[in-house]
This record gives sequence, C-alpha cells and structure tokens, in this order.
Amino acid sequence: MKNVFIILLLTSFILTGTSYTFGNNSLLTSNDIGIGDPSLPSDDYKLYQNYPNPFNPTTKISFKINKEGFVYLSVFNLVGQEVSVLVYENKKPGIYEVEFDAQDIPSGIYLYKLQINGYVSVKRMTLIR
Repeated sequence: MKNVFIILLLTSFILTGTSYTFGNNSLLTSNDIGIGDPSLPSDDYKLYQNYPNPFNPTTKISFKINKEGFVYLSVFNLVGQEVSVLVYENKKPGIYEVEFDAQDIPSGIYLYKLQINGYVSVKRMTLIR
C-alpha cells in the first residue's frame, strides 16, 4: 500500500507540478502542501524553485532556514536514484544558494529534496539539452 501511495504522489508531482512538503511546517504557498504542527511558523524553512528552469547545464537552488540544523540537499532522478548531493553539513540560519551542474547526466526531469530538522520539501526541475 505504501508503494502505491508513493507512485501516486510521484505521478501527481510529475503531471501537475505540485510540490509536497512534509515535516514541522504549515501550508507554505498555494503550490505547496504542508503537513505538520500548525503552531510552528511557516517561514522556518523554505525550498525555492530552481532558476532557471528548464536549465542547461547549470541551475541555482536556493533555500532558507531560520533555525540551525543539519542540512541535506540532494538531487534524484525519477527512478529514485540519488544523482548528486549538493549540501551535507550543519548550517546556521540564513538564505543559501547552491549551483547544480548537470553536465554529466542526461536530459529529463529531476527532483531535488531539502531535509533539515524533520522538515522535508521536494521540488521538480527539468534539464534540457
């Protein structure tokens, strides 16, 4: 049953472009669905859409954190294989920008995921050659 939910979630994500956010946060924007403790401020963490999108061969991914924590930002293909780890370290509060170089991977749709202090957010990006 869990696999069916994941497949439906990915299908919805790919076809509609809806971004899903899980963890200790509330509804972020009209394009994000939040699940978590509504008593926590919605602006504690934020994963922004990459720019440019679509891109070739590099794009910038930005995120905001208001509480110090261990940040894990990674890129996955649609099969669920991790393609790249962009950030894997403790970060202080602030806004960060990371460049993703997709020079060695094929064209297609990729997902990037931010994890910090129980917060998880995933967004979609498109690489066009």
